[in-house]
Amino acid sequence: MCNTNSATTTGDATDGCCGGTEQDTEAARGSGHWLGDATLDQQLPEDLRTVLGRFVGDESVETLADWSEQIRRQAGGGAIDVAQLCHTDEDTAHWGVMDGERYHFQCFYDAIILAALEDNPVAIHTVSPDGVTIEVHAVGREELSVTPDTAVFSLGIALDAHEQSGGTPTLQDGYATICPYVKAFPDRDAYETWAGDVPAVTVAMLLSGAAVFARTLIPEDDDG
Repeated sequence: MCNTNSATTTGDATDGCCGGTEQDTEAARGSGHWLGDATLDQQLPEDLRTVLGRFVGDESVETLADWSEQIRRQAGGGAIDVAQLCHTDEDTAHWGVMDGERYHFQCFYDAIILAALEDNPVAIHTVSPDGVTIEVHAVGREELSVTPDTAVFSLGIALDAHEQSGGTPTLQDGYATICPYVKAFPDRDAYETWAGDVPAVTVAMLLSGAAVFARTLIPEDDDG
């Protein structure tokens, strides 16, 4: 969900971003924010709800379903399409193979969305922040198999995202403040080690359930 023009958010988070102390800021960086086998109506952690709300100009973004609705709104009010995925001509550590053709992405999750959009099998390769290779086999919108089977993935947003969006985010704002925090990890411990060091608030869930969130970003089947 990012493109070659996306910019990775850098710099240290400030206490003023969330109006708290240094301890509050460390908590907001995602340590322990675990959703497990998440459902779309599961409530997000309070700090993430608040930062997302400020980003989009609302009081709060309550659930994963609400978050996907905000992403679609940034994409023009409809749904994510193939042209809005983060394709790149450069070799990256994040790619998917569909019908014998390799597609490189800036963000691994776009390969999962590609499988759902095209309703085709996609063999997905990504590398976690600590250098571990993770393989995913996605079949359309429903089926995912993951190696290692303990793998998880994160969703998150920069703590200072609202400063960029001013409450009316563009899709490019989303690329810059959300995409750097969409990562795959070999297990929950690897996620929590990473999450404690990034200037963002994040959550993680089992990678085997990643297709559930992807389906909310694309058009529904014609037959409903």
